[in-house]
Amino acid sequence: MATVLIFFAVFVILLKMGLWYASTRYQYPDYHVPEVDDADLPHYLVLIPMFREANMVEPMVRGMSALRYPKHRLKVKLLVESRDRDPGTRAAADALELPDFFEVVEIPDVKPYGKQRALNFGAHKAIEDARTLSRKERAGRLCVIYDAEDRPEPDQLLKAVGMFRAYDTLDSQVVCLQAQLEFSNVTSSWVSRLMWVEYLVHFCWVLPGMAKLGLIPPLGGTSNHFRLELLTRVSIDPRQQPPGVQWAGIWDMFNVTEDADLAGALALHGYKIAMLDSVTNEVATTRVSALIGQKSRWLKGYIQTGLIFTRNPIQTMLRMGPLRWFVYVLFLIGTPLSILLSALSWTLTIAYFSTRSPVIEELFPGPLLYLGVLLLVFGNFALFLQHVAAATKNEGFCTVKYMLVVLTGIWPMLTVMSLAKACYELANPRMRHFWDKTEHGHDLHTLDEAVGGLRGVGTGHQTRSAVTVSARDGGQREEARAETA
Repeated sequence: MATVLIFFAVFVILLKMGLWYASTRYQYPDYHVPEVDDADLPHYLVLIPMFREANMVEPMVRGMSALRYPKHRLKVKLLVESRDRDPGTRAAADALELPDFFEVVEIPDVKPYGKQRALNFGAHKAIEDARTLSRKERAGRLCVIYDAEDRPEPDQLLKAVGMFRAYDTLDSQVVCLQAQLEFSNVTSSWVSRLMWVEYLVHFCWVLPGMAKLGLIPPLGGTSNHFRLELLTRVSIDPRQQPPGVQWAGIWDMFNVTEDADLAGALALHGYKIAMLDSVTNEVATTRVSALIGQKSRWLKGYIQTGLIFTRNPIQTMLRMGPLRWFVYVLFLIGTPLSILLSALSWTLTIAYFSTRSPVIEELFPGPLLYLGVLLLVFGNFALFLQHVAAATKNEGFCTVKYMLVVLTGIWPMLTVMSLAKACYELANPRMRHFWDKTEHGHDLHTLDEAVGGLRGVGTGHQTRSAVTVSARDGGQREEARAETA
């Protein structure tokens, strides 16, 4: 019981609440958003893995075409499966007259299947293609990962270039920028509302808090911007890859949270992650079954990643730094563990006060029991208030009433079910690396509305702007000039 109390105190109070406070002190660096016609803009690679998303191809092409970046320096690679595995998506891509800066890349049919396999092959092909570039151009290449349903702000690539240029002077070890993810279909269902709040907490507080404290923010699965040449330095040797894979891998093909794993790999090589002052919109799932599948994949991947980075704890700790390693592993392992311990603690607490069982009294002496109950109640209540604060801060006042779903126990029950599914799959060798794909394609109209109407894309009418963003006043002050071309 004492161990459980210490864990809750460290994980909930020190980590969760500490990151919340640290995030309020996070500031973006002073940076200049370059013009679209800046002659020194680097080549930008966009990787978009697609599987069973035929209905997403046309909206995705429209969304990527809205990016304000010189198209002769932009390459968008659609990473699709073979015609046998996914004929629909490939047919949808072939049916469109894709812009010149798009390329359809077919992924070799090797296992394990998953997003990370597609990303590895896409990056491998891009690195091969770059051999025709000069050494300077190869060194400056940038890369970003998007999902098919993503709608980044049109200026996101330009902002990333500007911020990377700022970090060239401030801290050249920053090799990755994580944009904020938001849902465009917040009001579609109570599931999408609560998922929106969880994303706000994660991307607005947890990740910036970790970055502010110099820790290791576990990346989100999309809108990660990388310095491509430095990213390749963390590659996994082809000899350690699955049978049939003849290329080096940046993302671990056996890990279903390849993003969180890559964050640790970057830290092992001395690299850092910072936040990008930009938003990418996507659609949240609205169905309970899809929610359980998605959350179970995250929890399973966190467990996988946490175990990987505790194989050689002393060596890993020395390379990462003791505090960075401890918090990174605590977050990964602590997330599923806190769900398990919280469920067990609530069950035992309710059972004790209902039955006054002597067995429970023997297991947990009086002082520890009551202290544990206090910590359990106030710790969970603090997390609940954190989510309410996230919703109200972002003008989601109508969503607060849906937070009562948390108090009724429905949301915690769904989270426990997700953890049970994750543990079952980890225990089953055939399911251990299974990627439970979240189906998208609903509420697509909300994406265009969220980014300001992409229907005007392709009209030849563009707005050019040069923006200088200052970290003073919390990074809220912008001096901008815009001219219509």
